Amino acid sequence: MNADCSNWRISLAQCLLVSVCALFAFGCGTTRWSDTGRTGTEQLLISNAIDKVVHDIDFSPLRDKTCFLDTTAIAQTTDRDYLAKTLRQHLALSGAILATCQTEADYIVEVRAGAIGTDRDDLLFGIPATTVPSFPGSPYSAATIPEVPFMRRTKQRGVAKIALFAYHRATGTPVWASGNSQSESTAQNLWFAGAGPLTRGTIYTEATFAGNPLPRPFRVAPCEPVGGQPYTLSDPLPPPCVSVPAFPPIPPVMSVGQEEGDRSQETGVRRL
Repeated sequence: MNADCSNWRISLAQCLLVSVCALFAFGCGTTRWSDTGRTGTEQLLISNAIDKVVHDIDFSPLRDKTCFLDTTAIAQTTDRDYLAKTLRQHLALSGAILATCQTEADYIVEVRAGAIGTDRDDLLFGIPATTVPSFPGSPYSAATIPEVPFMRRTKQRGVAKIALFAYHRATGTPVWASGNSQSESTAQNLWFAGAGPLTRGTIYTEATFAGNPLPRPFRVAPCEPVGGQPYTLSDPLPPPCVSVPAFPPIPPVMSVGQEEGDRSQETGVRRL
């Protein structure tokens, strides 16, 4: 009887020990997630297109001139503040003197935007989602067949088109016009048999697969700033990310007469 009691107490202690271990081994946690009204990809596409189009404008004719940037025409444009600040920075780096109000400026620079925005297109190789209607009198309701993609591509494009012109504030005489400048940036996602996405585009430094860098044999070196330092709009854009093998320089081809002449000069022999 005592042995049975001892065995029961040991079993109870073992159960309590297992319960305590299970209490510490299992748990539950929650994390609050939120999303902004605009995606980061959309904002990167627009800002990258604005950087490119502003960089291509030559403000050198306004060097050493007191200018006021009039942004009235872009009041309803997407990311108008970023566009205006980028233009002011490029004006200052080009040598123009920025005025805070029109009465302090000799020249007024007006900017207009033909297009600041994004568009996208989707391509699907597979079976699209289909709804099968129900027949009259049938007890079954309409059924939906889900999408079966073999390959799917989503490509988004950011576009920026702007133009500027300057005139003398007192006389209204036009002195400079930039002409229409247009630029774009891209972002592309690929899915293969439901796996992915393979992300690449001009707004990324390298291609990624499902948010992770590609394996080393397929990895592209990221773009580095010119000279290893951060660059400004006044500097040339860094070269694109391309993986080109470095070949040794090819020596110039010389004729037989040139080779003999060089040899004679090296040996000190004078040719007749």
